Parts: sequence; structure tokens; C-alpha cells
Amino acid sequence: MATQFLERNMVDLSSSRRSLLLVWQNPNTRQFLAVGQLDALDQGRFAFRYLENALADDDFQPLVEFPETGGVYVSDELPAFFANRVLSQERSNYGAYLQWLGIDSLGEEDVPLEVLVRTGGGRATDTFHVLDVPTQTPETFVSRFFVSGIRHVDSVGDVLASVKSGDRLQLELEEANPVNPKAVLVDSADGRKIGYVPDWLCAEVHRFVKDGWEVTAVAERVNHDAPAHVRLLCRIEARSALLLSESSPE
Repeated sequence: MATQFLERNMVDLSSSRRSLLLVWQNPNTRQFLAVGQLDALDQGRFAFRYLENALADDDFQPLVEFPETGGVYVSDELPAFFANRVLSQERSNYGAYLQWLGIDSLGEEDVPLEVLVRTGGGRATDTFHVLDVPTQTPETFVSRFFVSGIRHVDSVGDVLASVKSGDRLQLELEEANPVNPKAVLVDSADGRKIGYVPDWLCAEVHRFVKDGWEVTAVAERVNHDAPAHVRLLCRIEARSALLLSESSPE
């Protein structure tokens, strides 16, 4: 795999067809920071660069695969750091895995990126997550996530048995949570606990609620026979109080 390290002004990122954020959790502060961005360019190329958050945090160390912070790494294949976070096609359950993620109809070129953003690309050996750049404006926010912590909820199978794709779900702040006071519960429409908004997103959802935004969650896909971490795919949509006031009838 050929990789070049180029000055930032030498790489045209306007041709990016998809942008992914690399989020890192600082092990000391527990804060989540977007430290890098991966762009899928034309002709099957990829570009990775560090963001200002990475350069400003003294605890962050550049990745072995990307040791220099000031430029852009351009490669003709998905970099190994990301490719190693995608389930191998050689695995016997690969086809079922794509169905659980709801991406079994995608072309081969798009599957690795979609796997990364839908699963987060997490590994037990580090604290990195891969996210799709949210669809965001100053007044709106849309993102997707798999509900976390499902395996720790008693009788969750009975709850999920009543949840269908397209159902509205409830979001509940859990500020008394001793581990994370910004934790956000995901409940069924009738108030039964399912799990949590993942750590990388919960602080933002918590802020939206506190700021008076209208925040809704919808079940996009329910995989009853899947492993817990890909059991329930949700879409979250938030609209600011300002936008709500402008759209309200006088």
C-alpha cells in the first residue's frame, strides 16, 4: 500500500465523498475528543489528518501509523489502522454481520466505511472510536448509534421484542450515574430501560437536552439474533429551541 505524507495545501479534500472522525478518550480526564479525520477521496484514495484537538491535548500521542501531525497522509487503500477494525470477509458470520448492520445491499467499496461508523470500530486494546461526521447545522443535529450496555440490562430481550423499526424511543438523563453524570438512558416508548447512548455521544445529547433542544430517538433497525453491541441501531435528531420557536404557529 503506497502512502504519501503531504503538506495540507497539497491535498484537495473538497473531493471527499465521505468523512469520518477518529474520537479518542483521554484515559486521565475521560473526556472524548475528535483527534483526526479520515476522508475517502476519488480514485479509491484515502486521506488522514490530525485535528486541532489532538495537537492541543498534552496527553495525546500520535499514532504509530501516523507519526507526523502537521500534514496529510494520503494512501491508495484504507489505512491499516482503520482496516483492522473491520470484520474480515473470511469470518463465517460476515454475511449475517452485514445484515445486522443493515448494509448488506451496499457495494464492496462502501462496506468498510459503513461498518466503521455503525460499529464505532472499537477495539479492546485502545480507546478510539470511529464516527460518521454528524449531519449538523447551528440549529439541527442528526447522528446514528448502536445502543450501549444492552447486555447488562435485565430482561432486555423482552423489551426489544416489542420494539420495531421506526418506533420512537425515550431518552432519559441519568445525572446520578456515579461513573458518568452525563449518561443518557435509552428507553422503550413505554419507559422500559434498553441501554445507553454511547459515551462518545452522550455529552452532546446531554447538552442538547439541557439547552432546551427537542431531542428524539428512533429505532432504525432491531437485530434480535445479533450480538448485544449491534442489537439496536438508533437515529437521533435534535432541533434547537430557536428553530422550534421559528417553526411554531403564532
